[in-house]
Amino acid sequence: MPLEGMTMKMNGLPLLVALSILGMLLSAGEAQASHDPGVAIFSDVHVPKGDVRREDVVCIGGTATIEGKVEGDVVVIGGKLDFSGEANKVVTVLSPAVFHSGATVHGEMVHVLGEMQKSREATFQGEQVDIGSRLPRGVQRMLGGGLIGLLVVFRLIGLVVSCLVVMLIALLIPERVERMSDALHERWPSSLGFGLLACVGVVVIVIGLAITIIGIPFAILVGIAAKILGLVGVTAILLLLGKKLGMEVGLLSEASALWTFVLVGFGVTALVRFIPVLGELVWLFLSIVGFGLALVTKLGSAEVEAGVS
Repeated sequence: MPLEGMTMKMNGLPLLVALSILGMLLSAGEAQASHDPGVAIFSDVHVPKGDVRREDVVCIGGTATIEGKVEGDVVVIGGKLDFSGEANKVVTVLSPAVFHSGATVHGEMVHVLGEMQKSREATFQGEQVDIGSRLPRGVQRMLGGGLIGLLVVFRLIGLVVSCLVVMLIALLIPERVERMSDALHERWPSSLGFGLLACVGVVVIVIGLAITIIGIPFAILVGIAAKILGLVGVTAILLLLGKKLGMEVGLLSEASALWTFVLVGFGVTALVRFIPVLGELVWLFLSIVGFGLALVTKLGSAEVEAGVS
């Protein structure tokens, strides 16, 4: 497939998935009244051999078994697809997919992450977009593990974004981050207290602003500002953690760059965040303390260094 054509298909993929989910929500009431609905959330959907479905078939978190004919599209997200029938288009996201002999897809077939098996006797009349099915088998199984795979992908995306922001902070304001880190030993109790109060205050302000349409943009800005302040403080905490761990194991030395200490600290917390519940609680605690640390140290102003020394 030409690169331009593949790019166009990939750009259209989020829209196709979004429209499928929107259609699912709009028809949820009607689908629930059906004996065998075409929309399944955390349950299975089955189109037996000989049946004809005129509407789309959407399956989220379950197994879609298509043996008959679907005149619409088949969309599977975070589940599994067992396809031996006929459909207009097929989209699978984070879902293992098996196309048996005799399977026919008249339009596009889009597969994003997860294992995929295609029989040589399966027919694909439209363009095919395959992203990730050739990854190592272990990675495929992890990403294609239904809801768990979906959560893992979201967690990975969140970690990548957090890492980029934290490293950017460490590179742009290293002196302030270091002063905040030095002040953490003495000011962590007040940082925790101020962080809790500040979080409550931000929630109250955001809710108050969001009540009116005019205030919604300001509510978003307040939320973003609070998030950035919290990440600045978290960067200082990661610096302290990275210094202790990196130097104790001999990975880093006093002469190492500040961002390398931050990166080591982030790597440790990233591993912890994959622990269910505990990982989120640890990150929440760090965010609260970091928010308070940024406030009590005035973002690591020079006055803090004089006060600590």
